[in-house]
Amino acid sequence: MRSRWILATIAVVAGTAAAAAEKPQTIPPERLQYYWLLADTGDANIPNSGSNLNAPSCAAVSYQVEKDGSTSHVKLEKLVPAGDLGKVAISVVSVMRFAATKQNPGKTPVATYVVIPFNLPDATSQVVAERSERARVLAACQLDGYGPAQKETLVPIR
Repeated sequence: MRSRWILATIAVVAGTAAAAAEKPQTIPPERLQYYWLLADTGDANIPNSGSNLNAPSCAAVSYQVEKDGSTSHVKLEKLVPAGDLGKVAISVVSVMRFAATKQNPGKTPVATYVVIPFNLPDATSQVVAERSERARVLAACQLDGYGPAQKETLVPIR
């Protein structure tokens, strides 16, 4: 009877440790490249009609990259300005697939977010006003709570 109790206790402790080990690390988007690289983007569902579909805008979408490289826990956090492009942003993130980097051989799950631009000038535009407009709109979709970018301490694997 006592040995069953000990085995049951060990099983519970082992299960709790395994669950804690799988808890995702929360990282800012600029650190994602140290853990996961985007491997596939799939196709987005784009509506034919809706509110603010042509407005310069952005969407901040939080998500988790799982051990298999799939995304889960996809959530629209911000959409500036409000409209129907949030559905598009969610569909984009939901089908993304990632590959683990060499620095992430254990395939550590991570929680992060992405800011998706809609109807904005190209990032490589040579027109200063266009670059300023893009930066202004994208800044409105930045999320707090993912911490500042930190100096990376992962050691590259050779």
